[in-house]
Amino acid sequence: MSTVFKDASISPDEILAGDSTEFSIKVNIGSGYTKEASRLVFDFSSTLGTSCPTQEVNEASGYIETYVSNPDVTYKTRCWDLDYKHYVDREHKPSREAMRMVVVDLDGGLKEGDTVELRWGETLGGFGPGAKVTTVIPRPDYKARVDIRYFDSQEKGIPDHGRDYIGYTRPVPDYLLRLEYTIIPRTLKRSRLIRKTDKAMLVPYDVFWNIAKVDDLSEIYDCSADATKNEQGIFEFADKNVQVVCKKADYSESASMDNVFEGKNIYWGDIHTHSAYSIDCAQRSGMDMTPERLMKFARDRAALDFYAVTDHHEPHHDPINHIGKDKWLDTMQAVNKMNVEGSFLVFPGIEFRNEFGDICLVFNDEPDYDDITRPELAHVSEFAKTYEGKMLAIPHFHGPGSEPVGTWRKGIENVCPVLEIYSDHGSYERVDIVENGRAWCKTAREDRCADFFLKNGYRYGIVANSDDHKGHIGVNGLTAVYAENLTREAIFDAYFKRHVYGTTNARIRLLFTGNDKLMGSVLNTNEPKKFFIDVVGEKPLKMVELFRNGDFYKRFYPQGISFKTEFTAPERGKDNWYVRATQLDNHIAYSSPVWYED
Repeated sequence: MSTVFKDASISPDEILAGDSTEFSIKVNIGSGYTKEASRLVFDFSSTLGTSCPTQEVNEASGYIETYVSNPDVTYKTRCWDLDYKHYVDREHKPSREAMRMVVVDLDGGLKEGDTVELRWGETLGGFGPGAKVTTVIPRPDYKARVDIRYFDSQEKGIPDHGRDYIGYTRPVPDYLLRLEYTIIPRTLKRSRLIRKTDKAMLVPYDVFWNIAKVDDLSEIYDCSADATKNEQGIFEFADKNVQVVCKKADYSESASMDNVFEGKNIYWGDIHTHSAYSIDCAQRSGMDMTPERLMKFARDRAALDFYAVTDHHEPHHDPINHIGKDKWLDTMQAVNKMNVEGSFLVFPGIEFRNEFGDICLVFNDEPDYDDITRPELAHVSEFAKTYEGKMLAIPHFHGPGSEPVGTWRKGIENVCPVLEIYSDHGSYERVDIVENGRAWCKTAREDRCADFFLKNGYRYGIVANSDDHKGHIGVNGLTAVYAENLTREAIFDAYFKRHVYGTTNARIRLLFTGNDKLMGSVLNTNEPKKFFIDVVGEKPLKMVELFRNGDFYKRFYPQGISFKTEFTAPERGKDNWYVRATQLDNHIAYSSPVWYED
């Protein structure tokens, strides 16, 4: 502890995930604290579920109050918004989630032994709801934090953009103190056995999909084989066909993913995610999951087979929108360290945005930072010219862009075989969605949904990814890939052949063929159109539906967890067909189409 503060504390220093309380953040003034006017900036981590500190409504969760023990010292408390870069007041409203800094300006006269206290989630009046803490525990050693940034002048510290970038250096405090508190998982709520091609992984979740603490496997499960517990708290079985009976809590398990179609296995991935190096993660939540930490999560906790971090990088915009060379090099080091062919694949990637909307660029090699930061790369087609054969471009539609309705990207046909139609933003299969749809605040354009492209002659496969910004990848969007082996080349080849499908999270095994050819295929036939559908869910199925040219065609009514059928359609001529399988819990799998051409 510096002489600036004699001591400091946050209380409580342990709390259950998603719980609410009043926090006391207190500093005891030391002999080195200035006698003149000063500034204390309280910088909160505000990952998913956390109450942003606020002074807008005193009945609100996260309302703050400042207490100064010295009655001769006057002070002013304000909230700073990192997205909009202003103090929040009646004329300057907060952004959705970036109001996470509290600025306390104190006049001179503080003495050694005085205290300054910030109560976050003020409840002293008897009606405050407290402050809710995050629902996400992204790693076993995770601690939420509050950084106290001391400035010996009120002319320092603000404006604050949240991070350094070319042309801007974040204010350096005269003293920095970090206080931390532990988020504790809640009790076991559900269990999930994930069958991979080389092993099985038993995941015990709390209600928020954190890893619930399970010390003795036998108290909850009867298993036909022994398991080892990995660093994330997941139980791994070398026997991928292990049989498990769960004696407590909700339980599900996935089907075998081996040799599902003509020697091809199903591999699972999430290749649209964000680390602490993305601008919005830095500004809005102060999220601290580095690319390497996310890769370990993907492998050991989410049980993924392949993965990519796609941090925001827009070379044609201001440097604040660049990832930065040091962060890119750190990402490449993590990729090289974690990528193991045959076991766990990692791809480099970025998310790119311009007037055409948002798109992820995933690379099959390791691009040089200077090459991907050339200012002339103002359109994704410019990337396509440089990286054709080495890059996969995946558009997503909650950021649809500003181009007129009906327009679409040109010059990316050779690098863009699929569309991401589901993520934690909801479904973009079509505008009107029932199961697992969208919150009403989400943007949805008719020409930025899958059915528009199917109706208008485009040839795209269908995938899903999480677009996670909270350090909780591998949920709210997964892609299943048909490939003979787990190599970068095989996975890329499957994407470009559209031998892929997306799910909302559940590991639903979905096989869909047209005239014995796998989803994604283009068929030139005037013979009857013969379809084969084979679905095995993690939970009982509610319906399996067949769509023609983006429109509903036929519904099947399964009984139980699996469904299999053959169906011949009488229609002739050019069209496309795909399958949607929906479980009773509203989790969905969306196949890529098959296309028939004259």
